[in-house]
Amino acid sequence: MKLPIHTKNALLATLKVKELGISIETQQKIGVFAVTWGMFESHLERAVWVLKNEQVEGVRPSTDKSSAHNWIEVLENGRNDLTPKANDVLKTAAIAAKDLMSYRHSLFHGYLVPLGDTAMFIRNPSWHGEVRNRECGDAHLEDNIIDLAIDASWVLFSIIMSITKLNEEPTAIAVIESFENEAKRIRSNANEVRHIAALVNHEKY
Repeated sequence: MKLPIHTKNALLATLKVKELGISIETQQKIGVFAVTWGMFESHLERAVWVLKNEQVEGVRPSTDKSSAHNWIEVLENGRNDLTPKANDVLKTAAIAAKDLMSYRHSLFHGYLVPLGDTAMFIRNPSWHGEVRNRECGDAHLEDNIIDLAIDASWVLFSIIMSITKLNEEPTAIAVIESFENEAKRIRSNANEVRHIAALVNHEKY
């Protein structure tokens, strides 16, 4: 059976990316991270409506004119009628989300830099001596780093889904509180994902 041109070209692109240092398995992991992050970010908007007690039916929601960065700030602030423990979970999750978002931006918007049998992405470099207001960042592609990113984004998604049920299920606050240890764990891991370049150059790493 003859493959369609677009299928052949997709396979060719996959192999070319592999030659640049990103294995097929790593390409798959990047795809999983893209999906899990997308699930988190899209449902984060719904969580913001709940946290702000915003009624959106028939009107333009406040989130329609803001970015995911602003939504994470709302997440970090929590809600006054939640328990201190639940709000601490949301704040911890927001810190992890900020680090993971930086990694995501570098991965999806950075320059691909081949490094022999691996590669990395660099965002907003000043290779030409230009001055930038935007943050410089990098995304390393070791399997362990991407696994950390996938894990963190999935936990964030799970926390967000529990927030969306706050006005529907009496046990929702307890469910949020149950993420306390997981939120702390992914906060540390997401920080490592974002700052791995600095960490590997530190004598204590």
